[in-house]
Amino acid sequence: MKSVKSILVCLICFILITPVFGQESVVRIKDIGKIIEARDNQLLGFGLVVGLRNSGDTKSTGFTHLALRNLLSKLGVPSGGQNFNSRNVASVMVTASLPPFVKPGQRISVTVSALGDSRSLVGGTLLLTPLQGPDMQTYAVAQGPVVVSGLNERTQTARLVQNQTTVGIIPQGAIVEEEVPVTFEDQHNITIVLNEPNFMTVSRATEAIKEFGFLGAKAIDGSTIKIPLSDIDSSDLISTIAEIQDITLVPDSSSRIIINSRTGTVVIGEKVRLYPVALTHGSISIRISEEVAAAEGAAPEDPIQVDQGTNQLVFLNPTDTLSSLVNALNELGATPKDLISIIQALKESGALIAQIEVL
Repeated sequence: MKSVKSILVCLICFILITPVFGQESVVRIKDIGKIIEARDNQLLGFGLVVGLRNSGDTKSTGFTHLALRNLLSKLGVPSGGQNFNSRNVASVMVTASLPPFVKPGQRISVTVSALGDSRSLVGGTLLLTPLQGPDMQTYAVAQGPVVVSGLNERTQTARLVQNQTTVGIIPQGAIVEEEVPVTFEDQHNITIVLNEPNFMTVSRATEAIKEFGFLGAKAIDGSTIKIPLSDIDSSDLISTIAEIQDITLVPDSSSRIIINSRTGTVVIGEKVRLYPVALTHGSISIRISEEVAAAEGAAPEDPIQVDQGTNQLVFLNPTDTLSSLVNALNELGATPKDLISIIQALKESGALIAQIEVL
């Protein structure tokens, strides 16, 4: 029982990302929001990865061979209508995020994902691939060796698979060819948008901006703040925006519990609270033996053995901090997997005040 409790204590201590002792975290506005016009843009492209070690697409992936013939034809190498039988080539989709204010000639990272039936992109090189935006215009061009963290090796008698081998990245693998212009649609205000809508956080951010000297700042809704340009020194707009983004505040804390049922991971927000409740957690294990052996002169062993826990009824007393829930879960002596069932049962009983999100 002590070892089980130790595991649960370590799990809670290392997973909880919010302060347990009620310490308030101060963040900058730029960490929880952004200027509305300064947004990322998604890019997408179709390409070919070559140099694979017989782990590329098979003959059944017709578009790979078609794309390869078209590429060779453009390079002046006619295929003569023959199919390319090598498995050293794979069709891939290349994706990237183009940040705002990036200029032509700068580099961005890209993600390469297998499109056909290739089993591994390890050791491959992406050929020149145009990356297009939603308007079908080319904004960047990607090329380079693909970095894959997984393994997919096989022999005649065994196979080793580790992590994902059909998805890789090319760090700084794309060169920006065209800049996405950033213009202020609202010519009278600087608009800040929070990453996650929250009325309490946006109210605190507005008050912090006003205290900094921008008295015209006004919250429009749960995620938007407008600052009139009349409050901003137009001769040094960039420095003023940088000062606004550096203003600090205490955001509203989370009252959510995030559960990953596959790994047993549980993340508990600081504002999670408990109503008074009593519960017990125990289990019954039944072991049935097909072969029963008894010593000479001894009574035969019962083939069916039942082991029932003797856990006591625990009363959960709410306090002003998250420690009430943590201490109660430790007192139950449950394993990390059992922790998920306990939290769900507390929620169903109405004793747990939190939003539960299961991944």
